Amino acid sequence: MPRPICSTCLRPLKVCLCKMIRPVTNRVEIAILQHPSEVDQIKGTARIAQLSLSKVRTWVGEDFSAEASFQAWLNQGEVFLLYPESESLVPVQSHSIESIRLRSHLDSVKVLVIDGTWRKAHKIMMTNPQLQGLPRIVLQPSQTSSYQIRKQKNSLSLSTIEAIYEVLAQLEADALSFKPLLESFTQMVNQQLAFRPANTIDKDGET
Repeated sequence: MPRPICSTCLRPLKVCLCKMIRPVTNRVEIAILQHPSEVDQIKGTARIAQLSLSKVRTWVGEDFSAEASFQAWLNQGEVFLLYPESESLVPVQSHSIESIRLRSHLDSVKVLVIDGTWRKAHKIMMTNPQLQGLPRIVLQPSQTSSYQIRKQKNSLSLSTIEAIYEVLAQLEADALSFKPLLESFTQMVNQQLAFRPANTIDKDGET
């Protein structure tokens, strides 16, 4: 018998996120390219951003070259890719948070985030050469990840929602306003930990 699903957060009612979510107003627009395998991933964190942020867009897939709405989005405002510089496939411009804040109107700045495991995020990059040339944001996280329920690539890795929190808090110079994102994330992690044996973790992690 199918499990009842929440019509808002699209998760089983047993692990519904809705009571954890608080609305957050952001000037910098966030867009998420989500790998299809993440859409129904119970431990995925992009859904928190989708439910919380006032300015957020999501496209699901692997190849976005024929996605007209995404292509139009890329051509409006300044678009920066949040993706590790060490993973660059071609030489790209990298910008510090401070340099973006000093030279840009934040209401016109857009940040593109890839949501998926490291392997799947890399596949999206390989499939979409247009992404490889986008200017990158150099992100210096203020804290290490608290993503205890999925394996991370290394100690500097962040979950999707933690990365979104960091980039918004730093770009808009207002960590307090974006704290609800981390609070929702912490509640989601604790919810998942309550359903599993101690010291267990997924083999694959988010970006």
